[in-house]
Amino acid sequence: MSAGAILRQIAGDVADPRAWAGVVETATAILLIALAAWVALAIVPAAIRRAGSRPGRPVTLAPLAESVARYAIGFAALVLMLQIVHVNVTAILASAGIVSLAFGFGAQYVIRDVLAGLFLLSEGVVQIGDLVRIDGDTGTVERVTLRTLQIRKFNGELLTIPNGAVTKIGNLSRGYGRAVVQVTVPHGQDLGRALEVLADVGREWAAANPDDARGEPSVDGAVELKTTGVTLQLSVLVPPGRQGGVEAALRRQILEAMSRGQIKIDTGLSGTILSKDP
Repeated sequence: MSAGAILRQIAGDVADPRAWAGVVETATAILLIALAAWVALAIVPAAIRRAGSRPGRPVTLAPLAESVARYAIGFAALVLMLQIVHVNVTAILASAGIVSLAFGFGAQYVIRDVLAGLFLLSEGVVQIGDLVRIDGDTGTVERVTLRTLQIRKFNGELLTIPNGAVTKIGNLSRGYGRAVVQVTVPHGQDLGRALEVLADVGREWAAANPDDARGEPSVDGAVELKTTGVTLQLSVLVPPGRQGGVEAALRRQILEAMSRGQIKIDTGLSGTILSKDP
């Protein structure tokens, strides 16, 4: 067929009203599918978030369901669009095994993250709002999805961690916590008197904070020997997540009590004595 004949055939097809009607019909159908998918992506995840929340603490499975819904809506819309343009979706799905081999090495980390996220959520290891420690970073869990875990650190930094990279999680919001305060007393000081001060501070704090004290504070004695002195320890069981606040309060009271008793403590400055002004 000559070039002129080809051009005449193309011109005839372009001028054919039925061809234009088919193009308009196909484009309209694709636009309607895209619009429906956009509306579904706006409504369904929001509905899942509302249904999967309770006052003050959202359920961790809500982000998982939200992610699944987004993937499902996107996949369904893509399949419908391919059918509209007469693409054999069945053949594409049948060849997925061959395609997956080609992308296997690149997708192995994605698959690892998704599987780790499923086990992380199904076993209830973390919940949104839990205070956790992951690889030395401590923060509050803000979001858990199929692929990532997000925690908000104390300084405001939002840390995003792939689920597959999480090998160990310390959950500080389960069961109970233990507030631990250590004080180093230089060699030659009266350790017995220092231990009495710790015991007095523990009893006073427990009496003033019955909601935070889960049992009597324990003076654990000398827990470490250093070149600068002997480290003494006071500990108490507290509600989960309250360790930091309780430790700060106990530390302040211990310093004040040591100051009143004229007991030296190791502050990193040689010969420092904490004492009250006359």
